[in-house]
Amino acid sequence: MIRYFTDSSNTETEYTYAVGRIRELERKLLNKVLLDKLIESYDLPSSINLLIEGGLDSYGFDIYNHADFEDSLNKELIRTYKVIKVISPYPFIYYVFALNYDFHNLKVLIKSKYLKKKYTECLSEIGTINIKNLIMAIEEEKYAEIPVSFESAVRKTISEYKKLQDPGIIDLILDKERYNIISNILKDIEAPFLKDFIEMNIDLNNIITAIRTKIRGEDKSFLKKVLIDKGNLDLKNIIDIFDSPLSSWNAKFAKTDYEKVVEIGLKSYETKGSLTEIERLVDNYILNFVKIGRFITFGMEPLVGFIVAKENDIKNIRIILSGKLNKLSPAKIRERIRD
Repeated sequence: MIRYFTDSSNTETEYTYAVGRIRELERKLLNKVLLDKLIESYDLPSSINLLIEGGLDSYGFDIYNHADFEDSLNKELIRTYKVIKVISPYPFIYYVFALNYDFHNLKVLIKSKYLKKKYTECLSEIGTINIKNLIMAIEEEKYAEIPVSFESAVRKTISEYKKLQDPGIIDLILDKERYNIISNILKDIEAPFLKDFIEMNIDLNNIITAIRTKIRGEDKSFLKKVLIDKGNLDLKNIIDIFDSPLSSWNAKFAKTDYEKVVEIGLKSYETKGSLTEIERLVDNYILNFVKIGRFITFGMEPLVGFIVAKENDIKNIRIILSGKLNKLSPAKIRERIRD
């Protein structure tokens, strides 16, 4: 069993360098003062100037082509993951997070093939599997260069899509398979914090999936197909309430850790007809969970916390810059910002 964080294993050789680098990188994270200035800024050029003046010049924003900020955000994320890969004491810390981008790429490639649309410009370099090997697997059905678990995930996804002819099932099945792979990776590893983090993500994913499935008018058989059984929430409870009105779901989650997420999120949906607020609440819940990393001297908590915080920074910057590009009001932008 791989060691994790205990009084005896928490040695300088394991975590001193990694956490030291993380503390340096944390200085370049967005703070609330800068975030507020960005939201209230006049336009896109002024927002980018604020980012550069605020010490986020490492993003490499093009001051001559302000609208081309997406490339800068993607490159910053790639740089971040390269650092995490180098400093992680154990490969699985990096792998668990980078796997998300492998499965993002699978989603893009499968949709490109079966929906007859080109999405390949959306492919990410961050994943653990060479993109050429993923392309070969999807386009030519040659799986020799990808893990067996990936092949299984692809075959299941394509099979379900062919049966249902519903593009939404591609995301749902691949998300489920990704979490199954992660759970299998972690089952023999002594990493309680990371396991709790993943189980929490699965729970929140299941909640959002159930709500979306209900709104779409799908039946229980569809829901059972896409729920992930590796979390802490009892899936039977979610399935049992599925036929009830959404307005009654609060009671079922009243004694869970996710009570406020569901209560406030569903109230917002009833008022606005949008899931934007519950998606924001889910992200905030995850961010609050990993903040413990700020108070841990050694261990994987600071690494996990930084990865989540950095991805959140990039998401917030994207929301703000896209909002400025589309001339949204500060109030509209603020509604979507994660804490």
